[in-house]
This record gives sequence, C-alpha cells and structure tokens, in this order.
Amino acid sequence: MRDQELLTFGYTVHAAMDGNANFATPEPDLPTLLAAADDFREKMEVANRKGSPLDISLKNDSREVLMELLRRLAFYVNTTADGSLSVILSSGFRPASLPTKAVPPEMPTRVRLSDFRQKGQVRLDFDAVPEAWLYEYQYTDQVDTGGQVLWPIEAYETPRSSTNILAPLQKGVEYHVRVRAKNGVGVSDWTTPESILAR
Repeated sequence: MRDQELLTFGYTVHAAMDGNANFATPEPDLPTLLAAADDFREKMEVANRKGSPLDISLKNDSREVLMELLRRLAFYVNTTADGSLSVILSSGFRPASLPTKAVPPEMPTRVRLSDFRQKGQVRLDFDAVPEAWLYEYQYTDQVDTGGQVLWPIEAYETPRSSTNILAPLQKGVEYHVRVRAKNGVGVSDWTTPESILAR
C-alpha cells in the first residue's frame, strides 16, 4: 500500500473493531493501533511538507511500526474468526482471496546464528515460510544434567525471518535457539536447536 492507503486502512480497522463484539480483547490493543496511526499521519505530513532525509526516515520508521501492529492484529482476527468470513469482514480487514482450505505453516529451515555488531548480541536468521504470518523463537543457556535443553515457557514473536537480535547474552556462555512458524490455522513444529557461544 501507498502511505495514504496504509493510513486510511489503519483508521478503518480501528473504527471497525472498536466496540465490535466479535473481538473482545484485540492484540495489540486498539489504543496502541490508534496511537501508531496518529504518529504515522503526523510524520507523513511533515515529510510531505519538508521532505528532508531525516523527516522521510522518521516517517518510514513510523510506517513500519504501524504495519507490524496491523500484521499482529490480522493474526488475532484470523485466529478469533476461526474461518468465518463475515467475522473477518467485520474487522475492517479484507481477505486476500476467497477462503480456501488453510493448513498450518511448514517448519522454518536453515536456522543460522552469527555474532552481531556488539558484544553480547547474536543475530538469528532463517528461511522465510510462505504461509507463515509470524514466527516464534526461544533461546536459553539452561541444560539439565542429561544434556537436554530446558526451554523457557515464553517465546518471542517476530514478523521477520532475518536480522532478529538476541541480547543481552553473557560472554563465553553457550546459547541454544529454536524457531517455529505461525499462521491463522496453527503453528509448525519447533526447529532442531542451534547453538552458539556468545562473545
């Protein structure tokens, strides 16, 4: 979408979901979406008026924030709607095509860990999964006496398959990482753990 189209779409979704009984607990919440849309509108107006490189960069950063919130909200809508086209349409989102038989995403492949710019940082990359909307990843340095990795309960969410930063990490400690993909139908299996020694 162009900037103005994205802004209008953000406000449309907010208006459609505000007070919508189909969506009792939006994630992210609607005030956060509205604040992001307002911020994007203000920065877009400044960029269109002045057009300095800084103004354009700030507008683009704000655009990315709004897009990520809408991606996360789309995941919530599809999960909540559970295949009901009328419920999806009531949210202000538009189906990309007529409903087809959906399936959970495939497991991500080629998980790669590498040192990042600063000490205590590791970069996580993996191949994108076409049918995935979001990804989850976990990392830990905990291993039991039998050598089994002890994974945390919580996982981090990301819309990106590249340049995910793990930090802060302790120098000289081995960290284990796994990833899985998500869409409106379900989640994939976790990948085989990959490990790296933090520097």
